[in-house]
Amino acid sequence: MRARKENALESKRALIEVALGRREADLYIHNGNLLNVYSGELLEKQDIAISGRRVAYVGPPAENILRGAEVIDARGAYLLPGFIDAHAHVDFFANPLSLTPHLLLSGTTSVMADPHEAVGALGSAGLEMLIEMTRDLPVKFYFSVPVATPPLPQVEGQPILTQTEVESFLVRPEIRAISEVTPWARLISCDADLLGKFELAQRHSRRIEGHTTGASYRKLEALAAAGLTSCHEAISAREARERLRLGMYVMLRHGSIRRDLEDLAELVAGEAPVDARKVMLTPDWMDPLGMLEHGYMDGLVTSAIGQGVPPVTAIQMATLNPATYLGLDMQIGGLAPGRIADILLVDQLDDVTPRLVVANGRIVARDGQTVVDIPPLPPEALRIAWLPHRILPRAFDETDFDVENPASGETATVPVIGILDKTITKRQDMTLPVEDGVIQLPPAGDVLKVALLNTELPGFMIVFVSGFGARVGGLASSLAHEPHRPMVIGCQEEDMVLALRRMQELRGGIVLAHEGEVLAEIPLPIGGLMSAASLEELAAQITGVNRTLRRMGSQLENPIFTLGFLTFSTLPWVRLTPKGVWDVKEGRIIWPTSEG
Repeated sequence: MRARKENALESKRALIEVALGRREADLYIHNGNLLNVYSGELLEKQDIAISGRRVAYVGPPAENILRGAEVIDARGAYLLPGFIDAHAHVDFFANPLSLTPHLLLSGTTSVMADPHEAVGALGSAGLEMLIEMTRDLPVKFYFSVPVATPPLPQVEGQPILTQTEVESFLVRPEIRAISEVTPWARLISCDADLLGKFELAQRHSRRIEGHTTGASYRKLEALAAAGLTSCHEAISAREARERLRLGMYVMLRHGSIRRDLEDLAELVAGEAPVDARKVMLTPDWMDPLGMLEHGYMDGLVTSAIGQGVPPVTAIQMATLNPATYLGLDMQIGGLAPGRIADILLVDQLDDVTPRLVVANGRIVARDGQTVVDIPPLPPEALRIAWLPHRILPRAFDETDFDVENPASGETATVPVIGILDKTITKRQDMTLPVEDGVIQLPPAGDVLKVALLNTELPGFMIVFVSGFGARVGGLASSLAHEPHRPMVIGCQEEDMVLALRRMQELRGGIVLAHEGEVLAEIPLPIGGLMSAASLEELAAQITGVNRTLRRMGSQLENPIFTLGFLTFSTLPWVRLTPKGVWDVKEGRIIWPTSEG
């Protein structure tokens, strides 16, 4: 502790002496045009002197500043703060280490990640793994802590983290918030567990992230009163304005889940723009191929500017505003003395992909290439234990996927999950044939079985789905958003078994089997959630599986993503849970029930 204090004092002393010209800078940038996010000004011919990890001097060239040996001529480039994503997901397909080089190339130097998948699938050990994996990287990783995992305890199982466990994370400096609370209806009902965890967050001055899809203005009032501090689910400028008026921070989302910036940009670029201080930009999540093709925060800021958002405002929404939201604006988010030296050199303001990136006072990327080493994946990440509710039974066969008819007769009318698009479903009642008391799939048409592991049965909860398009034999996945249990979709029980068993051999992943053969796979050996491969290799694997599914007839934008979201129990309108088909609006299981 004493050594740490002495080091901090020495660092402070060095900053002061560099600023006064008594000591050489460790890195000096000159001849740049500084975008000052604090004042909203563009200042020409500015220099930056860096000592250690921090900025010591920002301003016009000063004769008494000792530049030191490492000097960068900005050649008139714009000097911007490093971008910040205040709502990231880094535990879904890709892992943080494989993401880091691409975050840096995009100018993203800080993220707050929601470890929803890791905690739901692996418990508190999943969050600990992410914290250790990202420690001391050139990208600064902060995290939120999930409090509503799973969202619906009555059908998905009891909360993974207790209030005591939640508080043990909230006191840690790398934890900045409570993760997005998807089951907002529980707050409307004054759920004691959630409100107790909210109280803990407020006691420790942490943010409480909202996920208020479909909430009316009156219910938004109640959710704001409950303590929500932000929401990223607005899909129009009107919805974003409503949330802003209630004191929430608003995140304008534009990424691989939804791309709504064309409508959302009106909030700050329309005829009646709002004060943008509580408005931020986030991709929410970018799939690997999308990240390789479009970048990350750089692509989002560039898109916002292209939608008419003033460049200074767009950059503030990706720097100072998220830093302030996270309570880190004295450390990151702007270029000023004492702040961490996260600096981007950008040649034009209508395309903010940087040609040089400085993170923590070091050059980490130049001309589209990273120039810093990223540590290898720790071996223990590949050995992390799955929670018991995710472990497949030792023995299962094709008869485990039979669906018995609850009534007599040669047909059965059942509620089917109808896929409308990448994330939205609807209820479709269909009449299916019955043979020997077992409900059959029609010999042709777009109806499949989808089965989710339910260790309480023991076995699988099997329901029916339409709209997937590809009449696959079996497509298994260890990525099932919210219940985090193995699942499989298909029309041939033997292939469903084959796909699940191969997925088990891979220690998690996506496996496509058809007519007795494994056609394609995506290994996800880190907890059954994340790949150990590079982003490029992972993107090729995902593209390969989706391409095969499209050849088989799927018209979905991203079929394997849609499969994983069939279990997202708080999105409209019907979802698969361990207990059966859940009607989100009615808040009840509709299959299997007597009405079937």
